[in-house]
Amino acid sequence: MNSFTLVSNKVNSLNGEIEVPGDKSISHRAVILSMLSEGQTVIENYLSSEDIFRTVEISRILGADIYLKNEIMEVHGIGLEGLIDPKKVLNFGNSGTSIRLFMGILAAQKFESVLTGDKSLRKRPMERVAEPLRAMGADIETNKGNLPVKIKATNGLNNLRYRLDIPSAQIKSAILLASLFTDGKTIIETDTETRDHTEIMLKDFSSTIEVDDKTISIVGGKIFSPEYIYVPGDLSSASFLILAGLISKDSELKIKNVGLNPTRMGFIEIMKLMNADIEIDADNQFNSNEKIGSIVVRSSKLKGIDVPTNLIASAIDEMPLVFLAAACAEGSTSIRNAKELRYKESDRIKAMVNNLTSLSIDVNEYDDGATIIGGTIQGANLDSFDDHRVAMACLLASCRSETPVIVRNCLNINTSFPTFKETMNSIGMNINEV
Repeated sequence: MNSFTLVSNKVNSLNGEIEVPGDKSISHRAVILSMLSEGQTVIENYLSSEDIFRTVEISRILGADIYLKNEIMEVHGIGLEGLIDPKKVLNFGNSGTSIRLFMGILAAQKFESVLTGDKSLRKRPMERVAEPLRAMGADIETNKGNLPVKIKATNGLNNLRYRLDIPSAQIKSAILLASLFTDGKTIIETDTETRDHTEIMLKDFSSTIEVDDKTISIVGGKIFSPEYIYVPGDLSSASFLILAGLISKDSELKIKNVGLNPTRMGFIEIMKLMNADIEIDADNQFNSNEKIGSIVVRSSKLKGIDVPTNLIASAIDEMPLVFLAAACAEGSTSIRNAKELRYKESDRIKAMVNNLTSLSIDVNEYDDGATIIGGTIQGANLDSFDDHRVAMACLLASCRSETPVIVRNCLNINTSFPTFKETMNSIGMNINEV
């Protein structure tokens, strides 16, 4: 773990209009599909974070020419047949999205590749991605289900009809990317809604893909650059501002030009069920297939709820914030059927239970979630468990504490929201390095 420590001091009120950095999920996919496409793509407002730069680095190693200038990225596509043998181990750092999407791409290549990552990523499950790719004909070895992953050369992949039992956009996306290298139609069936950024962007790149409520079908073959992609503000990053505004007194915030993808709205829906004052204006000015608009939040007296199971998947990245919201709410909040949280950058159930307990909140932990009794937060010295979202969520606890909240091991914040401290301080928080 790193030793970078932040202290968040008492908050009076939060106010202002602000934008958040570009969406991480969309930035990953924009780079990857631009690399695989025919033509040249300009990507504006991509997220300048460590995770995205890992995707850029791996794309370059595999043969893509990519140029960065200010908030503009220019990617020269190499097409489906243009990837080159990396001839070295590919290190994905902390980026789970990068490695899982690239597993789908590399599974179809005529060269061998070895994939690894940092200490945290090496603990995350990879067999869930390898299994459907093997069903397509890929030869993949995992290290007892974890990294490193070895993908052997193949002469081609087969089409697949696959039922997505684990609600994961990364698994789904790996299959979709692998299917581009096949000759026929691949079908994915699912009963649970997950992020659909890959499906939306594949349409932008002229892929033959069809989506209905429970089925995705895609025909393999070349994809073509749309020439320009605008990446909206990251709703996951905006969620930290949303909760900060809700739990701080006398506060009102407007977050502009943020992505409003329906598959990402779970956190906002949960907050509304908890009595949050949130207004949404879908004022898309960028001619994007992704919904974009503004969000206004005001101080609210949150109420405890039983979080609906059907909202868990679409709020999976924001669940540490739901834990904190529950700690600030009146009454009891139950979070169940959320076992997937145990397989993120950290065991987020354990991490948030331990930290909320340190903040003097009553919590009962379960295998698939927790029950949280709202109460009075007391400042404490916490640990991020080397997880960027846990770190940022815990720093927001100072919005309801009279005494400072200290969070250790915060360097990981750079993987997804490198301007977090500056952004939060610009609206009235007081976060500093120790």
